[in-house]
Amino acid sequence: MKAFVPRPLLLALTLVVIVCAIAFIELRFDRVSAGDAQAIPDQPPAAQREETTEPRPSSTAEQTQREDEAERIARKEAEFTRAAEIVAPTGFINTDGITIGENVGEKVVLVEFWTYSCYNCQNAQPYINSFHEKYADDGLLVIGVHRPEFEFEQDYASVEAAVREAGIEYPVVLDNDAATWDAYDNRYWPAWYLIDADGFVRYKHFGEGAYEETEAKIRSLLEEKDQIPGL
Repeated sequence: MKAFVPRPLLLALTLVVIVCAIAFIELRFDRVSAGDAQAIPDQPPAAQREETTEPRPSSTAEQTQREDEAERIARKEAEFTRAAEIVAPTGFINTDGITIGENVGEKVVLVEFWTYSCYNCQNAQPYINSFHEKYADDGLLVIGVHRPEFEFEQDYASVEAAVREAGIEYPVVLDNDAATWDAYDNRYWPAWYLIDADGFVRYKHFGEGAYEETEAKIRSLLEEKDQIPGL
C-alpha cells in the first residue's frame, strides 16, 4: 500500500528543492567570478593606459627638435670650424666683458681684428659701423678685437679715444698679448670672421673691400638663425 502524501506538503517540498538548486547555482557562479577577478590584474582606465604607452605630443616635438639639432650640428662639424673664444683680454671698451660662447644660440657674431693706426682699418671702419647699426636689432653682434701692431697702440686711453673718434658703439676687446689673434691664427689687419648662431665660422675676409659680399653673408646667416626652432 503506497503512502499518501498530502498535496500541500508535496508542493512545499518541491519549492524547497527549487530554492536550494538556485542557491547552489548562484554560489558556484560567485566562486567562478571571484577566481576570474583574481586572475586578471587591475588595469588603469583606457585614457590612463594611452597616456603611459603613447608619448605626449609636446614630448614628441621636443624629441624631434633635439634630433634635428644634433643632425644640424653634426653636419656643420663636418664642414666648418668652430669659432675660437676670446682669450685673455687685456681690457674692454663699451662693455664690462664679452665672450663668443655666451652668444651661441642667440646671435650671429662678427669678430673684427683691427688696430687704430692701421690705414686700411680706418677705411673699413665705416662699413663695420653700418653693419652694426643696420643689423644689431636683428641679432648681429659685432666684437672688435683691437690687436696693436706697435707698442704705443697698447695704451688703453689711446684706444678708447680712437674708438670714440671712429664712432664705434659695439664692444671692443683689447688684445695686447695677441692671445685671441693667435687663437684665430690671424695675421692681417683688418680681418673679420663671421660666426653663425651655432658657433661655426662661416665666412672670413682679410683687408679692405668685399663689403657687399660680407653684408649679403650677414643677412643670410641672420635668416638662417631665424629659421632654427628655439633660437
